[in-house]
Amino acid sequence: MSTLDREFWIGFVDRLVAVFEENEPRLCGYDGATGDGDHGTSMLHGFREAQKGLRATPPADVGEVIRRTGEAFLENVGGVTGIVFGSLLISAGEGGAGLPGTDTAALYSMLLLGLEAVKKRGKAVEGDKTMVDALSPAVAALRTAAEAGDPVETALAKAARAAQTGMEATVAMEAKVGRARYQSGKGSGHVDAGAASICLFFQTLSQAAATLSAS
Repeated sequence: MSTLDREFWIGFVDRLVAVFEENEPRLCGYDGATGDGDHGTSMLHGFREAQKGLRATPPADVGEVIRRTGEAFLENVGGVTGIVFGSLLISAGEGGAGLPGTDTAALYSMLLLGLEAVKKRGKAVEGDKTMVDALSPAVAALRTAAEAGDPVETALAKAARAAQTGMEATVAMEAKVGRARYQSGKGSGHVDAGAASICLFFQTLSQAAATLSAS
């Protein structure tokens, strides 16, 4: 398998809905330690709205699938979650505009754009205890994989492992942005909910690519 085509990405959104349905309580629990406790519900709502829109009006290409998923977050999910996840996916989708499929190099360039958008909109960097702490190492892993010429399923497996490691590292961090920075201990001892969602995103993407490769 060399690329992930439009049909793959539409099916990936369906997978995300199922994964976030299963993980909604866990993500809300992470968020409840320092915030409103609604992160899992917000993520699920965003992906469900994207799923409905993609079914109603089929997208023309890969970039449109991802961009419209981001637009569903921006338009339907309130608060920081809607802004940062919407920005991530809109920017990544714009980077893939017109593409019939995405290989490792394309995925890296698209998600790098998404990472840059998240940092700009969320005003967060690595070590601030946010989704950036899982997203940044995942994008770095994709860069290394692209430079090595790895096939997309291998690259995504590496990215998923990097996102997992980044998420786990947030437990020991103190929040420097967002509501958690005002809490006692600044969120130390708890997984960041946004980082956990990024981890789920890459794990689901990796599993979907591996399934496609094996078929």
